[in-house]
Amino acid sequence: MSICKGQTTIKFVKQGDTLNCNLRSTFPLKQFVSNGNGAVSPSFIANQPCIYPVVRSSLQATRVAVKTSGYKWYYNGTEIVFSNGLSTAVGSLPAGTFKTEYKTIDGFSVPTLTILKEIASASNIDTDTIEFKGIVNTGFDTTVSASIDVAIEQTDGEACLAYITVNNGGVINDDVPTLTMTGKLLVGGTEKTSGVSYKWYKMRVINGSDGWVDLNKNTQSITISASDINSTELYKCEAIVGDKVTSAVQEVSDETDVLIIYPNPTDSAGNSVPEEVSSVQTSIYYRPKVMKRSTSTEVSGYTFNYLLTKSDGSEIDSQDGGTSFMVTYSHAVQAGGDITLIISAE
Repeated sequence: MSICKGQTTIKFVKQGDTLNCNLRSTFPLKQFVSNGNGAVSPSFIANQPCIYPVVRSSLQATRVAVKTSGYKWYYNGTEIVFSNGLSTAVGSLPAGTFKTEYKTIDGFSVPTLTILKEIASASNIDTDTIEFKGIVNTGFDTTVSASIDVAIEQTDGEACLAYITVNNGGVINDDVPTLTMTGKLLVGGTEKTSGVSYKWYKMRVINGSDGWVDLNKNTQSITISASDINSTELYKCEAIVGDKVTSAVQEVSDETDVLIIYPNPTDSAGNSVPEEVSSVQTSIYYRPKVMKRSTSTEVSGYTFNYLLTKSDGSEIDSQDGGTSFMVTYSHAVQAGGDITLIISAE
């Protein structure tokens, strides 16, 4: 019997979506403010992160297009107003901080929000939030929403930030048979190209053995194919300089897999619920199913294993076996934000 794997993101105190919607960025949304001189790094002016939504059908495990009109962006809960594509002043940020346009990223047309100016400053050292709301049509119009944090930290020295680049948005499909992931390390906002070593890991979730597995690959870039991915996987890259280790995590998926896992989020009575936990909806019961992608019919006979992680891939909770797994508000509080549930079927 084939092994099948899937994962889903549980939003923390956010509005729920009828489809799985997440925000991605072309550059890490993290800035450091020097305690010494207030300098900000890395520079958003130079790197211009572009934020865009990825909407996926849980049942088909494929991307769904967002309509070209009717979408909105928010900064710390306030709607961003645009004039000729550029933002007016919002919160403490000046006019022209953001640009919005509908364009193609990794072969998929999406609404985008590009950051043109610095977000962090000596007077803004708290994490900020960007939120998106848009409309998709899967036979009828449905509103989807997602949020992503702009992390801001104070630092006394040169800050290190690792991230991973990957082609085609990290998705293997009929047109893109391989993915190349490249580890990057920024030191003081500048990419470090020498004196860096790399180690790659893959998340394993099987009965009795969960956690990162060393791939014994020490190159800056690695290439993977469909045979390396069971529906969805997490990879981690460590960038090492001397005794300092900085890591980044990347999700990849294979849309050519015959089998997928439908996570099936429900309440305690088995009714479908949005994938959010809050002080109102304090728990989600996942009752997963293995489905044939082409027909959406269930395939029986599988045993499920579960691993709940923070955004950096570190474990919060796990369970071997069982037809359901409960995610709680306490899990999200422990993680301090959104959490990821990885489900494997054997």
